[in-house]
Amino acid sequence: MNRLERYIAGQLLRPVLGVFAVVLVVVLAFYFSRYLADAVVERLSLVTVAQLAGLKLGLFFDVLVPSAMFLGIVVGLGRLQSFYEITAMAASGVGRISVIRAVLVIALAGLILVVVLSHFFRPWAYDFLYRIESEMAVRVDLDRVEPGRFEIGDEQWMIYAAARDGAALQDVLVHQRLPSYRNMLRAERLEQRELADGTIALDFIGGVRFYRLQQDGDADLVNRSERLTVLLDPLPPVERNRIRRALPFGRLLEDAGPLEWGELQWRTLMPLSVPILAFTALLLARINPRRGQASKLLSASLVVALYFGVIGMLADRVDSEMIPIWPGLFWLPLVMLPLLALRLWRQWSGPGAPL
Repeated sequence: MNRLERYIAGQLLRPVLGVFAVVLVVVLAFYFSRYLADAVVERLSLVTVAQLAGLKLGLFFDVLVPSAMFLGIVVGLGRLQSFYEITAMAASGVGRISVIRAVLVIALAGLILVVVLSHFFRPWAYDFLYRIESEMAVRVDLDRVEPGRFEIGDEQWMIYAAARDGAALQDVLVHQRLPSYRNMLRAERLEQRELADGTIALDFIGGVRFYRLQQDGDADLVNRSERLTVLLDPLPPVERNRIRRALPFGRLLEDAGPLEWGELQWRTLMPLSVPILAFTALLLARINPRRGQASKLLSASLVVALYFGVIGMLADRVDSEMIPIWPGLFWLPLVMLPLLALRLWRQWSGPGAPL
């Protein structure tokens, strides 16, 4: 790149980084506020909230980077035209090739970044996120119970403890709500164990009183003992629709089915979206310097929203096998690229602005 091309690239990179930073703050604030609301109920620490918000934000980068690059290039080229710099370059013999090279350099950097995010960060982040969510999804966790107040484990369990003794609870009252009956348990002490198969065992110790209130008219059950163990079923395994996102590229190829192919195509199309949207920005960047670029910004925002909206719709269709695996998600670029090339050729071959 010569000095002029480096200048153009710098003028384009600044609005790209600006748009990226603004959207980054908005998305981070959204996820942080969302998990702060969950933290009140789930008793999550600020560290866990920050981890969840950071992971969700990082998983959004494969969409955020192409979008920011697209909008930033539109803004940057519009600014160069507003100050007649593009016109001055054309008058001095600098053609569109220099602008294209500058855009290509930025697009190449964005493509490499999204490749790393899609193929390395994405599976690691989903694996870490699922592990955190599985810990949060434990139906009964005695560590969350605060003595002196009722604690809701899930839609079935409610626990009250008068005091805590290490990991165990003292003087407990437990209510279990099931479709056909209700269980009420009182005990002097409650301990929790996790068995090898993931089953959770609740050990009620000392003066255990057990009441089962039937909802279908059968006789209620009452029992007293010194010890009672209640086994909870282990959590169901992560659905295949979700776990595929945590698989590395090689595993996806080995287990290739409709769901895995959808994930493979997503990880491939997101990096390719960077140059596709970069050249789409060249198409939308031409403005009348006297009118400004407000209308172009609105059009660019609609284009990027429509682009990723269509990709998301195609991904759902591939997952549900409503459309063939091939071309699958690539329907959009296969239709879009010829139209984009034709439009650019017509725009650049005719009279008008040098861009």
